[in-house]
Amino acid sequence: MRNFIVALCLLTALWIGGCALAPHYEKPQLTVVGIDLIDASFSEQHLRIRVKAHNPNAIALPIRSIEYAVAFGGEPLGHGQTDAAFVVPAKGDADFAMTVTTHLATALVKFLPRLKDGGHGLEYRVVGKVQTGLAFFSEFPFDERGKL
Repeated sequence: MRNFIVALCLLTALWIGGCALAPHYEKPQLTVVGIDLIDASFSEQHLRIRVKAHNPNAIALPIRSIEYAVAFGGEPLGHGQTDAAFVVPAKGDADFAMTVTTHLATALVKFLPRLKDGGHGLEYRVVGKVQTGLAFFSEFPFDERGKL
């Protein structure tokens, strides 16, 4: 019994020490920089959302995937997942695109004229989670809001 208690104390000390040595990562900032209307019909619309990711960390951040839901002008439009993995360099930026397919023709009609002139002043919200290739920082949520 005494050996068990000693082993348990030793494992606890190693675990606490390991947690203290684990690197600390800050979430990258995701900013929508543009929206492109790919095509639209009455039943379905395809939008390409251009995003800039800024990595404040001292090591590169490998992104496996991003799952997201998008709303514009307070209207939920759709959701999706990035198509390919990419890397945001240490203390750097990376641009990527997300495609949103929606069947909400009524919501799209409300702000379609704003998309044709670049969407300036259009409020957006992108909510989701990022899957990384890092052991100690494998997943984190995000909720980004702003205006184009």
